[in-house]
Amino acid sequence: MQIDPNTPVLLGAGQFTEHLDANFIGMMPEDLAAKACETALADTGAGGALRQMVDRLVCVRMFAHSVPEPFVPTIAPFGHSTSPPLSILNRLQLPSASAIYTRACGDEPQRRVFELGSAIQKGEIRAAMICGAEALATSRHFQKVGMTVDWSDSPEGETDDRGPGLELLFDPEFNRHGAFAPIDIYPIQEQARRGELGLDKRSYRDQLARLMGRFNEVAAANPFSMFPAPMSVDEIGSETSTNRLIGDPHLKSMVAKDGVNLASALVLTSFAVAESLGVSDRAVYLHGHAAASEPAVLARPSLGGAAAMQYAYEAALAGAGVTSGQIGAADLYSCFPIAVWVAMDALGLTLDDPRPLTLTGGLPFFGGPGNNYSTHGIAEMVHWLRGQKRPSYGVVGANGGFLSKHAVGVYGNVGTAFPDPVPEPSVVDAVEIVERPDGLGIIESYTFQIKGNQARAIVVGRQASDQRRWVAVADPEDSDLLAWFRDGDPLGAEVEVRSGERNVVRRRTQ
Repeated sequence: MQIDPNTPVLLGAGQFTEHLDANFIGMMPEDLAAKACETALADTGAGGALRQMVDRLVCVRMFAHSVPEPFVPTIAPFGHSTSPPLSILNRLQLPSASAIYTRACGDEPQRRVFELGSAIQKGEIRAAMICGAEALATSRHFQKVGMTVDWSDSPEGETDDRGPGLELLFDPEFNRHGAFAPIDIYPIQEQARRGELGLDKRSYRDQLARLMGRFNEVAAANPFSMFPAPMSVDEIGSETSTNRLIGDPHLKSMVAKDGVNLASALVLTSFAVAESLGVSDRAVYLHGHAAASEPAVLARPSLGGAAAMQYAYEAALAGAGVTSGQIGAADLYSCFPIAVWVAMDALGLTLDDPRPLTLTGGLPFFGGPGNNYSTHGIAEMVHWLRGQKRPSYGVVGANGGFLSKHAVGVYGNVGTAFPDPVPEPSVVDAVEIVERPDGLGIIESYTFQIKGNQARAIVVGRQASDQRRWVAVADPEDSDLLAWFRDGDPLGAEVEVRSGERNVVRRRTQ
């Protein structure tokens, strides 16, 4: 087909991993990002010329700027740059580039591919880069061995800082009951899905282990993986001292690990530029793109579902003009297994489908570099598509929050027009929440955890009288009740719930 000269193309993709091995130096995140950017520029086959053309550098927001201020010293004990994109630009010496710092959440990389592609199509810019990095493994290592370094930087210049966008990550009712983090909330969504499928705990954990076993096989063969050690399905699904319970039903091997030194970068330009430089044969094209957001977790009709994610996948495929059956590979966001399950459902994939569900190895084994993971997924997709000998398509699904925000890209190694914008569906809160429930309730979902030496269960249920949803904790003084949450199957059970500073679930009295 005749390709419009203004068509945006992905022309370069690079990754860099600093392992804690004999070659370890201890680079700060901006150093890692610059390494990935140099690799991505070289990957274009015309890095010297493109370096002069890059008009925008987008840095995906780092952990240190994605948490409330009181937590920053924990995340960045050695200081941090006031503008990571400017710090990276200073390392790369890109003469024409302006700096953009994205919002938080894992859907950002795919959203920015579409944003920059649109700017290229309109002729606003000639070329652009997206990059990101985290160096939490180095930070923790230095703390462990008692080293002190200075990672602070205050580069001069203007930055289009989009702000952290943290409002999505806080829910007053969950927070009031001690559920703040993904490891507290995602298990509740996973248990709800198990209930919807009608599976017992053992059967469901076996499914989780089989799914993550597929991801581990990919990570074990990926030289960029931070945690490449092979694990059998039995090992992934067995609770042991080294594979402890994080939040029922998730074991450590099933969830994202943020102790990484990972960086990745992408180079975008127009087909005309690629052709003028003689490297258009390296181009990968965005065929479809869609983004969507869910209501707050507790307002969703299904705690275990994500209607907006379903919409995003369907709309991206429709925009690309391809079916799920034509997709040759996928990289599905895998912070927790449920994010993969819901994406698989949207694509009509089963656990036995032979096509790749990840090209990196996923956040539990490849590693979870915060908001930047899907830049790695897109980079891997670029190289996978280049390696196919026939026209091929792949899909990258990016997720943020608690199955909250989604961005989906359909990529191909054949030329096409850049996709049109797809409107995001309107968000309507569907379930009413009661903050002070009383009386009989039905358990809709829960998770059991060990925090320190204390067992706890966080419970989500429905008030029997009017079906309003509530959050509570299991009575911490009732060891038998806690043992039931640990060993039994409370889904659908009737309980007594009493309101207070924290709502408390007790066993139903006859």
